[in-house]
Amino acid sequence: MANKHIYTFGNTTVRNTTRFPKGLRVLANSKFNGSINTKEDELGFAKELDTNDVTKMKKQDDSSSGRKWRSAFDKLGFITSASVRRKELQNGEPDPLIMEVKSKYPEIPLSGRASEVTPQGQRMAQARNVYEMQDTVLRALLAVQIESFDKEGQFFKPFVFTLQVMKALADKGSKKGLNRSELLIVFSTSDHSKDGYIADQILEYRKGLAKEKGKRAKGKYDRNFLSRFLKAFDVKYDSAITYGDPNFKYMLSSGLFSRQGSRLIFNQDKLPIIEQILRTEPHIITNKVEYYYQLWNGYPLPTDNRDVLISEVQRLAKKTGVTLDQAQLGSVPDLKQLRIRLEEKQSNYEEGIFAANQCMSENVANIISYFRVINGEVKKGSEYDNARDDMPTFLEWTTWRAFLAIDGLKNKPEEARGFQVDQDFFPVGNAPGGRPDITLEFKNYVLVVEVTLTSTSRQEAAEAEPVRRHVAQVQDLYPDKPVYGLFLAQTIDNNTAEMFRTGLWYNQNNPRFVNIVPMTITQFIHIMQEFQKYHFTNDELERLIEKCLIPRNATVPLWKDEIDNLVQKYELVKQ
Repeated sequence: MANKHIYTFGNTTVRNTTRFPKGLRVLANSKFNGSINTKEDELGFAKELDTNDVTKMKKQDDSSSGRKWRSAFDKLGFITSASVRRKELQNGEPDPLIMEVKSKYPEIPLSGRASEVTPQGQRMAQARNVYEMQDTVLRALLAVQIESFDKEGQFFKPFVFTLQVMKALADKGSKKGLNRSELLIVFSTSDHSKDGYIADQILEYRKGLAKEKGKRAKGKYDRNFLSRFLKAFDVKYDSAITYGDPNFKYMLSSGLFSRQGSRLIFNQDKLPIIEQILRTEPHIITNKVEYYYQLWNGYPLPTDNRDVLISEVQRLAKKTGVTLDQAQLGSVPDLKQLRIRLEEKQSNYEEGIFAANQCMSENVANIISYFRVINGEVKKGSEYDNARDDMPTFLEWTTWRAFLAIDGLKNKPEEARGFQVDQDFFPVGNAPGGRPDITLEFKNYVLVVEVTLTSTSRQEAAEAEPVRRHVAQVQDLYPDKPVYGLFLAQTIDNNTAEMFRTGLWYNQNNPRFVNIVPMTITQFIHIMQEFQKYHFTNDELERLIEKCLIPRNATVPLWKDEIDNLVQKYELVKQ
């Protein structure tokens, strides 16, 4: 029987699949693709991830991030596994398990080496939008099966079991979904027949928690109740509670769930797909070769079936007001492309509603809460849980939301952001290089916003050139409107500010001035707190930016002080 442990899809280092595409591209293009067999290899891979801004190494001799990323990729089938001791593979010998898979399925494009990017990994690395990412993650999570620690000789599918428990909760009248703490209860068993029992335990947990009064009493109850499920795992509550976060985020990235506060709920648009899955799952593959082929090549989904896919396309067409003709309902690949286009159309419509609602008082308060988390002022709560492992991405997203709240945009919300969002409009990765983080067209001006959490001299090296270049490029696109740049960071390095103070960008031998104001996140929080009181317009923000540009002829320290004085004292009142 397998050792009893709380299963996690990734690990507490790699908590979020949104970082996978870039990490897999780094691996695929490095000498470590198919060669992470020693601690030195893991260190080399860790340095590649650091150099390419996937991770931030605290110590240059620490190989742990390379090991953790390799493990996360391996678990989900994005790279091949090692079935023998890795030291046996150090001389480039093929892994026997991979060769067995290749023998049965010679078309699978693998060399036979362990830790090589698989077809599934290639799909994730090349995903062009959130829907392709969700498709790949869902195939991975549905495929994953582990040895049961409750039933000897049997296997268990953790993701499928979570779907079963949530359905059992719904059948018992609860549609609240699951939070991170409740996921510990879900993952305390490896027996598919216990879905009803686990649902009952979760309902008992909620009932008891609701009776407790005060944060301290609720915290004590939480610890005592959940610890009952941890005794057999030889893990303490404080360690175990961290496991719920990666499981929450990995499952969320499958597209089958939505976020409702701090809870996972079923995505209502995906209920037909969930029902299709639960009709055939858990489908356990007992043949090892067949299992790894499915894991590495791509586990089948209901939407691979043409009839199911047509039903999905017709549902989306009706929802988006698109008229379909029979000629469009062709091959499976064509139908998948059509489904993605319709999903994007529906998402853009809903994003417009999301944008219009950002000025609501609860949303403005939430935006400020996220800024305070990112600024290091708050280290607990649902905003912290969401953002903690991907602060740079959440900084871009929170800043975008802030300007949606201020409103007056002439371009569409999806055009204003340089990053992708999921079905709940949470961020999916950073804006790629080569374009601004945020570009906002207003009636009278255009604002290019760049954000960063880098500091000191690294900030000047990483940000000064691209920020000026992006503003200059946007000036070319809007020759009839003034274009400003706003640079947000926790701290503003003097050398970075100096590049903005002089305001010069050369297009070959042709100089041009770019108007960029550096501002701290603390200062921008103050601006949003003023917006919370007065709901000023974007015109008032332009006036503040112009005033911040006036004293830039002074030295950088004086200019930064003047910006701070202006932000603190300027009356951003709606005219």
